[in-house]
Formats: sequence, C-alpha cells, structure tokens
Amino acid sequence: MLHSADGMAWQSPPKGTSLKTLNEAEEQGFILIRGEFQKRQFRLTELGSNYVERDKRRLEARKL
Repeated sequence: MLHSADGMAWQSPPKGTSLKTLNEAEEQGFILIRGEFQKRQFRLTELGSNYVERDKRRLEARKL
C-alpha cells in the first residue's frame, strides 16, 4: 500500500486494502487517514514518505 502512494497528497487506498492494514500503517506513523467507508482516503506522512523512498532505493540496489 505504501509503495502505491502518489506522493503525500490525499488519495484513495488501493483496491483490496483492508481497514486493518490502514490502521496499522497509521499507528506506525506512516500515513494519515480521513473519511469513512468508501470515502476513506490516506496520505503519507513525512516518515512514510522517507520510508518508501529508502525502500525503493534498497529494492533498486538489489536488482543490480
């Protein structure tokens, strides 16, 4: 879910993302959540954005 985020803008979660997954990411400080049910949206926090960028670099390095 974090890797599918389009920057730090508010966006709908990817199809199939459970409420449990969203809540866990919010508890860890990676995202903020707003709205309810089908109108739920999330956005990355600075911590979440840094984590995703670091993880993307790690995955790219593994491919080399």
